[in-house]
Amino acid sequence: MLTDEGHSDFLNKLLTQRESLPKKQKNLCDYLIENYQSIGVLTIAKLSEAAKVGTTTVMRLIKNLGYESYSDIKKDIYDASMQSTPSTWWHLEESFKNTDQRDHTLKESLKETETILNQTVTYSLVNEFERAIQLLLKAKRVSLLGLRSSKGLAIYMGHLLEEFYPDVQQLSHDTEFLFDRLLRFTDDDILITIGNAPSTTVGIEAMQFCYKNNKPVILVTDHLASPAASYASVNLKTKASSKQYSVLPTILLLESLVIELGRRTSETSITRLQEVSDMLQAKNFTQ
Repeated sequence: MLTDEGHSDFLNKLLTQRESLPKKQKNLCDYLIENYQSIGVLTIAKLSEAAKVGTTTVMRLIKNLGYESYSDIKKDIYDASMQSTPSTWWHLEESFKNTDQRDHTLKESLKETETILNQTVTYSLVNEFERAIQLLLKAKRVSLLGLRSSKGLAIYMGHLLEEFYPDVQQLSHDTEFLFDRLLRFTDDDILITIGNAPSTTVGIEAMQFCYKNNKPVILVTDHLASPAASYASVNLKTKASSKQYSVLPTILLLESLVIELGRRTSETSITRLQEVSDMLQAKNFTQ
């Protein structure tokens, strides 16, 4: 349940006990506060590695917070994630309700966007980003899936990628053929799913299908409370605003993936981009 201050019981427990903890546990506590939305999928070993503390520190903090086991604390972490990640339409509704702002909408939006962009780039995300790049470098074909409010984002990334990446397949259009195409995935395929809240049933089932068939999936999302996160090979979590609707953190992440992939394959990607540019000019399509 959310408290009057807007924090879940779990976050309040961290904030309340933080100052009384030993230094290492305090550092871990700070990490949990900043990254609790992406902790639910980590093992104790992965959590200790990400937070740069020992596993004994993790276990001691668990005991000091009043939990019997890591499984117990993960349940409260999950609940906190659920409470802090309302749907896209909630964010849009909140944007419409904010009628008492002091500055113009453009200025208010800019300030909030700067805040959530800074909060998006965490230590955990940087690590997951590199794992995603390594998977993309190994793949020979990238398929993209985004439904409802995430569809435009998937289409945008697809257009950027197909200018230099050898094989891009867009799955966001004819969803009645989605599983036919997933069934034809080979070991050289990878799926990028963009699934901001609320998650779609079809999107979750598509990821589950790939998971059961041992095909890698990169999930880009603004919440990890969805069952989809457990089917992903890599989870790339962006920050959602509690004040306004915005997909800019997702766009930042998608564009960064495209840029980094282009850099890592610059020997061919630059040539392919130039070929496209020359062709468009020759056809008088661009000037």
